[in-house]
Amino acid sequence: MTTAWTLPAADIIVDALQIVGVIGAGQTASPGDHATCMNALQSIIKELPLHGVCWPKVTTDPVTLAWSGATPDQVTLPADYFGVPQLAYTVNGNRVAVAIIAKAAYDALPNPAATGTYPTHAYIAPNNICRLWPVPSVNPALKLTYQAIAIDATLMARPDVAQTWIAGLGLWLAYEICPKFAVDMASRQDIERRFLARRALMLAYAAETAPITFGVVG
Repeated sequence: MTTAWTLPAADIIVDALQIVGVIGAGQTASPGDHATCMNALQSIIKELPLHGVCWPKVTTDPVTLAWSGATPDQVTLPADYFGVPQLAYTVNGNRVAVAIIAKAAYDALPNPAATGTYPTHAYIAPNNICRLWPVPSVNPALKLTYQAIAIDATLMARPDVAQTWIAGLGLWLAYEICPKFAVDMASRQDIERRFLARRALMLAYAAETAPITFGVVG
């Protein structure tokens, strides 16, 4: 018994082009059509987190962030960092979390240049620079787990998504390229209906278990 079935990006592109009617069974897509579809597929994969898909790319092992005494108030995040940060350091064998705060909260700190042995708060700027507060006086050996950016797709390799998403990518890609290939409205609506139904199933399976919280309505 095997469980390794997959499709490379090239086959997903052929599937999408057949769905929109650009090519038929056994026909070959032009290089221009391949390029158009590859660009659209890259966009889909990179935007998966915007649709609520994060679990396949959350790092399993914490990454140690490099710290320098020349710039003690900041550390640079990994190049593939996307979001969902969990930042911590270890003291006497115990993990201590660093609170991630918004820009407004960081700007409201009474003394941004205050120093301490370890940071208690951090602000992550859009350029992937993490600002630490208080500014650590020694290397805090910070470790980070995070949601990573998906790896770029290549024609002959499986896209960087869970196996359960592979079959649906052809339909999603077909939906995205409809306007570029002037698909008629009736066919476009049918593709959209099928795509939205498939995506709903994909998202339902990909959703993480979230804690249940209660609040008081005033």
